[in-house]
Amino acid sequence: MAVHVRPPADPVGEALRGPQARFAQWRGRVGRYDPEVSIFYAHPEVLEPRDWADLREVAGPGSTVGLRGYAGPLPTGWTHLRTFRLLMYSGAHVQPQVDDDTVVLGAADVDEMLAVIAETQPGPFARRTVELGTYRGLRDTDGRLIAMAGERMRPPGWGEISAVATLPRARGRGLAQRLIRAVAADITARGDLPFLHTTADNPAHALYEHMGFELVEEVDLAIVEVP
Repeated sequence: MAVHVRPPADPVGEALRGPQARFAQWRGRVGRYDPEVSIFYAHPEVLEPRDWADLREVAGPGSTVGLRGYAGPLPTGWTHLRTFRLLMYSGAHVQPQVDDDTVVLGAADVDEMLAVIAETQPGPFARRTVELGTYRGLRDTDGRLIAMAGERMRPPGWGEISAVATLPRARGRGLAQRLIRAVAADITARGDLPFLHTTADNPAHALYEHMGFELVEEVDLAIVEVP
């Protein structure tokens, strides 16, 4: 029987205190990635008045913030916009696979990567997100980037597979699965384990489960607007 292994409940905070500390912006108990790199925030489970003030300073007035697992009341002036049901999957038992046909993507490929993201909408991706880890892609015979995936959060011992995207014209060829396994191989090569997030309404979770990803947490992500 497979041993149940799960990533930390606060992957953003663990990453920003650990392997990705160079991207962190902290004020008190509230932290965030450099906004040119990623949109995610770390915060205590229970926010005190000082935390809300620090969050406002870090985020900036009028910006939007995702609060993981927060369902309490908001302070005066804060606005709840929507809530996503977030699923976290452990890939501790997923089979990684080196794929020599994939290409490592870097700063020179960002415009192409952003075009794929814009067409497929897999989730947040900024111009400097590529700095968070290894990103891989597959190109068509015309040289155009048609599929990609890479690594985002890196809490100690783990690597989050993210930005899994395939252009509509290239779907049905198993490219996403190949890239997920290739990125998982990058993660396990350094001794870490892969994990990923998706939303409850994203049909891609069927692929992840087919590959052996194990659902380990369901949590609400409340999107709020800073006064």
